[in-house]
Amino acid sequence: MVVQKQACYFTEVDTLLQSPDQSSILATTNLGYRYLFDVHDNILKRASGNILEIQSKDFKRVYSYDSRGEAYCLATDSGIHLCRWKNLVGAGSESAVKSLANHHIYSICWDASSLLVGGDNALLMELDSHTGQEVAQFAGHSGSVNAVKRRNDQTFVSAGYDGICRVWDKRMNSCVQEFNPSNWKEAERDTLGSHIRCLDVSDDWIVCGGGPNLSLWYMKEEKGVQLLDMGSSIEPRTVQFFQDTIIATGNDCHIFHWSLMGTVKYKVTSKLNLISSFTINTRCRDQPIVIAAGSPNQLNVFLDFGYLSHTVPFLNS
Repeated sequence: MVVQKQACYFTEVDTLLQSPDQSSILATTNLGYRYLFDVHDNILKRASGNILEIQSKDFKRVYSYDSRGEAYCLATDSGIHLCRWKNLVGAGSESAVKSLANHHIYSICWDASSLLVGGDNALLMELDSHTGQEVAQFAGHSGSVNAVKRRNDQTFVSAGYDGICRVWDKRMNSCVQEFNPSNWKEAERDTLGSHIRCLDVSDDWIVCGGGPNLSLWYMKEEKGVQLLDMGSSIEPRTVQFFQDTIIATGNDCHIFHWSLMGTVKYKVTSKLNLISSFTINTRCRDQPIVIAAGSPNQLNVFLDFGYLSHTVPFLNS
């Protein structure tokens, strides 16, 4: 069901997902509502009159997401759902690919014609994206799998509660490399634990963090090469490679930008108490736009990486 948004009563935006042409952004909240923003009208021109609210009776919360071409997938509290962008506001546009009644799904990644799925109880599996049938399981983690990222056609990386990043080769159905940030003394933070909450992969590089501070690892040499310090008490929530920069957010109000050499390029203050998700738009202006969300219920828009331009509330005038 789609309605015009009049008011909202949630406390946190969980995820932001851009359409393939980067003209729209889908925001999901901790109460299961989803909001569709037009980048040009709602975000750049700050008009709120046509923000769409999309309610789903099938699930409440989105824990992870990924997009490929004209389709995207959501890992929710009721299973995995697929949707096409062009049918987003149409009735019955979603379809459940897989219902995993005994698991919570915390991470999902599209990989060619399959989905890589991580969840509680050390769940890590590959599913056929068309049928939802299990293709393979990958055993090795000893706790929940919080992050899964595709590296190439044959390998992917996972990390989670046990604090270990694992590189998997699908051809052998086995782990071929392991990285443990909590064993790197400079990254270790005893008060926050050893779990890993987020990671990203670029060629032979991995960046990851959670209890340990964010750190950059070079897979060919199997060692950490740069510590990306966010402070003693900030737990990273999201991290992303973008061109020659690493961008990360955590449970505070800042967006951090580092060079690949570990130098802080920007530490930008938002108007959010914590930042759960961000996305980068490269098509609507000459310079990239960073859009961030979390708590409270607003989007923060950075028209240049170095400063906050404006905020967009989840309200209609």
